[in-house]
Amino acid sequence: MRHLVVLCADLECLVSVPLYRQLLSLLSRRERIQSAFLLVAMIGQAAVELVGVASIAPFMSIVADPSVIHRNDILSRLYSWGGFTSDTGFLTAIGFGAIATLALSNGVSALTQWATLRFVWGTHHRLANRLLRGYLGQSYAFFVQRNTASLHKNVLSEVQSAISGVLLPVLTAIARSLVTLTIVGLLVAIDPMLALIVVIALGGAYGAIYLAIRRKQGKLGRIRVNANQERYKVTSEAFGGIKDVKVLQRESAFADRFDPPSLLFSRAMASNGAIAVLPRYLLETIAFGGILLIVVYYLRAGQGVAQILPKLSLYAFAAYRLMPALQQLFGAFSSIRFNRAALEDLSSDLETIGSSPLREVTSAELPLREAIHFEDVRFRYPGSNDWALKGTSLSIPRNQTVGLVGTSGAGKTTLVDLLLGLYEPQQGRIRIDTVLLDADTIPGWRRQIGYVPQNIFLSDDSIAANIAFGMSDRAIDPVLVERAARIAHLHDFIQTLPEGYGTVVGERGVRLSGGQRQRIGIARALYHDPAVLVMDEATSALDGATEDGVMQAIGDLAGQKTIILIAHRLSTVEECDCIFVLENGVVRDRGTYEQLIAGSHAFRLMAKIDAVSA
Repeated sequence: MRHLVVLCADLECLVSVPLYRQLLSLLSRRERIQSAFLLVAMIGQAAVELVGVASIAPFMSIVADPSVIHRNDILSRLYSWGGFTSDTGFLTAIGFGAIATLALSNGVSALTQWATLRFVWGTHHRLANRLLRGYLGQSYAFFVQRNTASLHKNVLSEVQSAISGVLLPVLTAIARSLVTLTIVGLLVAIDPMLALIVVIALGGAYGAIYLAIRRKQGKLGRIRVNANQERYKVTSEAFGGIKDVKVLQRESAFADRFDPPSLLFSRAMASNGAIAVLPRYLLETIAFGGILLIVVYYLRAGQGVAQILPKLSLYAFAAYRLMPALQQLFGAFSSIRFNRAALEDLSSDLETIGSSPLREVTSAELPLREAIHFEDVRFRYPGSNDWALKGTSLSIPRNQTVGLVGTSGAGKTTLVDLLLGLYEPQQGRIRIDTVLLDADTIPGWRRQIGYVPQNIFLSDDSIAANIAFGMSDRAIDPVLVERAARIAHLHDFIQTLPEGYGTVVGERGVRLSGGQRQRIGIARALYHDPAVLVMDEATSALDGATEDGVMQAIGDLAGQKTIILIAHRLSTVEECDCIFVLENGVVRDRGTYEQLIAGSHAFRLMAKIDAVSA
């Protein structure tokens, strides 16, 4: 009795309100309606299965004793209504009727299974899409604080685990429970005592096995999730930094890091797979032995073969239907427990991203007509106690070229990140002319900005697709692509390639030089003809000659666009209209190159260091 109470409590936990609330959080309103229709189909499936099982008894009764046709009121009426003239003909008709009922039952089951799988994997597609859009809709700070490998894992792996490991088993458990209850109800109607024995024998065996493994499966599920995240993390780092891995000869180190989580993941999956099929072999023995016991039971009750055969056939066919149903029920509950950790992680992330889904940019453009103003801006990064900017104030006039210089940690990149709208200041404000830059105006402002980072990300696609980054092939405008490439001094090089703008650059642009990658980055920034061009140490990794070529492309835009340069080498900002010297989060000095050389001690010191390093 104690084990039965524990089992009931455990099953109640599996079908608890939190579980179904988490499942419902995965479903849209339309999918919830579809699931209700599925439930109706499952009830119909159970009813048809009941008819199919019940149809065996009349047929076997006639086989054992044809005279029952005329003694049984229902059979005799069917005999007369059908106009039969012989018992054999009637038996044949009943046999074909039983086969037709069985075929109908199997057909309905197959159709319901097909509908269930369509629903489940359709939900998988929509949930993965919803999760990806939700992640992409988060602020930049979200990605700074999260390991992207865990996001990859959730979208590509854990969604499948939650859908195929929890949602599908829940639907399977409902369907199989309905079938099991209808079959057991039929057996109870025929012989309550024997039905009780069958239920206790089969259900008790499954219950005992489930009680023995339920805690182990929950632990295995969490191990699988954690190990899977570590697998994604190691492979992402290894392939993402493959150049460094090869140069430093760290191949074995990454392979060794991958081995422990991979082994844990594989063992967890193997253990769960073995547990899921474990009862089948035991229960087949119990079921076969049970049929023999039924024969003994009826013989001891004084019944002959004519009375035993119909019931025995019914129980045998019921067991044939009941065994898979019970096995699937056990597998469903085992799968739910094993994959519950994945569902919990997804549910938590969906709750986090639910308030800020990906939205299409609909706000009006925010043009720059006069100047960009930083007014006493203070900012510190999430989780940090130190201010990265400490009351920074500056103005950048329209169509001027300005440089931001300073030592590492001075606040240059932070200032640009705020200008790009990746963060919002905790104090002070940023204005575009007279318009406050905030959550409402940032989308319109970003449409005015072209950004060139230090490290250009290139996808394994054509040069044209990389210049028009993120746009579908159908939406790419070749005229704009060529215009941007010409401004970036890239067009002549592209013309020397066999496939021109259709040349595939390789993953992360491995088939191009550093200068070529940087020029593609500039062309990408210029593709939509922005009013403001921001270069975040975009030439720091280039040699002098290559940097001169890139800066010549930038110089051609002087006076036509507002250009903001974060410089690693002071020679990069020598021609700027104004240079801001940042130190410890504040602007210490400002002026032209000549003015700062003459009047700024900090700038002269940087110039001396620059000259020595050159």
